Amino acid sequence: MAKLKYLFFIAILMCFVRPVSYGQTSHDLVIQDFYATGRFLNDDILGDSLSTGARKDADRVYVLKRNGIYLVRSFISNPNWVLRIKAENGTGSKPAIYSFKNDLTAAYPTNILTPRGNLYLKNIAMVNWPEFMPAEISLMPTVMIQAAGTGLTIEVDSCVLNGYKTGIQLPVATHKLKVTNTIFAQYGNLYNGNEGDGRPIDFRSVSTDSVFIQNCTFMDGTDRVVRHYSSTGALGDFYFDHNTALNGWGYHGFMALGFVGSKVTITNNVFVDCLAAGNDSTDAVRLVEWVDSGERGPSGAVRMCLITCVPNDTTKWVVKNNFYSVTPPLQAWFDTHAAQGFGNIVPLTWHINKKLGTDSLTAFKKETITFVKKTRDLVALGTWYNDPNGANRLKATTNFKPEYDFARPQWKFYTDTLNLSYQTAAAAYTGGAAGYPAGDLNWFPSRKSAWLLTDVERTTASVPQTFELSQNYPNPFNPTTNLEYSISKSSNVVIEVFNVLGQSVARLVDGHLAPGTYKTTFDASKLSSGVYLYQLTADDFVQTRKMVLMK
Repeated sequence: MAKLKYLFFIAILMCFVRPVSYGQTSHDLVIQDFYATGRFLNDDILGDSLSTGARKDADRVYVLKRNGIYLVRSFISNPNWVLRIKAENGTGSKPAIYSFKNDLTAAYPTNILTPRGNLYLKNIAMVNWPEFMPAEISLMPTVMIQAAGTGLTIEVDSCVLNGYKTGIQLPVATHKLKVTNTIFAQYGNLYNGNEGDGRPIDFRSVSTDSVFIQNCTFMDGTDRVVRHYSSTGALGDFYFDHNTALNGWGYHGFMALGFVGSKVTITNNVFVDCLAAGNDSTDAVRLVEWVDSGERGPSGAVRMCLITCVPNDTTKWVVKNNFYSVTPPLQAWFDTHAAQGFGNIVPLTWHINKKLGTDSLTAFKKETITFVKKTRDLVALGTWYNDPNGANRLKATTNFKPEYDFARPQWKFYTDTLNLSYQTAAAAYTGGAAGYPAGDLNWFPSRKSAWLLTDVERTTASVPQTFELSQNYPNPFNPTTNLEYSISKSSNVVIEVFNVLGQSVARLVDGHLAPGTYKTTFDASKLSSGVYLYQLTADDFVQTRKMVLMK
């Protein structure tokens, strides 16, 4: 009855459709929400074109209203044009985009976004089912964002992606994926899927030139946080830094990287109750997709590790300042399954350990971490999965009920109530680079505000003949100095500052840059006087210089 009333309300609204309101800035188009216009977001965005089919503004930015509710009943695709969606400036809740049943087809859209051109999202929430209609969860579409064009750049910042089988799926070769300050929650849906479906980021088997994931939170899901399984293309430069993960069931793994390319960086992360399904060498169904590493234990079963890849001799691995934890309720459940090895969480494969050398001894540390406010644990899910009256380890959803599910609060819980900060006495609190907390720094706003990051300014578009890192100026300096550098070909560029002990104190640049000469400013107001090293890494090119901070 409630559903019928809701649909009747929508039908009434549709009779009073008002036009979209346009913003006053040169490229912004401010779109009122569904309750103000009765219009669907897909119609507003796709309808923003000329009679010729060309876009009205090639540099358009779609601005959604704070506290707004936006419905999508047909996926939004952008062939040959860039799609940019962001929240309006100011206070109030993020605008929320919901997948919604199409009254013409009686079906949900296959995706919310199907980018064929570059995609940029900023400060919005996306929910792949109408969470205000709980019964509809069984009809949840499979994927939230599914790339359909090759060579794309996709950037997502300060968003909440909630409720899906796959959050971002890249089944075609992609240039760049950059995700920052974003919460991925409720990945997986056992009401119309299976345990292996839930994946925040799924590269399928293809290549992505550059992957940058920083200050994100991943929580409450069934399968891998990152899936790159049975891969035929490489993740060229993979960077996973300052992220927090909680309640990862880990059915087929936690981070399955498959083929990897020039460099893998996994630093300053916190993983709590990840691989909650246990390290179970007796579960043949789970083990099917753990084979990339090629490693087997004494029993002959495939080894289950938090991070796996296809071995190679060329990738440079940087894995440090990471922490993992098992909470008491999950540990107690592990203990009841000790014969199956459940509690034996292994962070890295033998191959990755070998590549790290002595650094492998401290790459991951086991720690007791207690979050201030989290969702419930996955013990009920594990009990159901292993029970002969439940799934009985058959990748099935027999007798599945909501009480076995992970928590499914509405998306605002993650911005208004959830608090994954942890005790300052934990080693992880000062265990990140330069003494910062490990994990998503958004849970430590006072510490994040002191984090040293700056913007990049391109000074010329002309193509330099060589890579070069110039001497900073002024030098000595107090407290800011400028760093100029030249890039002779399109490259993944990192500029990092180290103290004399070799500890990273700032990452000034990290991303894919076109050829040109660039300048960035280093603010050392939080640092003490002394000598510092700054290093440019651009693909295979590395150059280091010294600078002096004198206060």
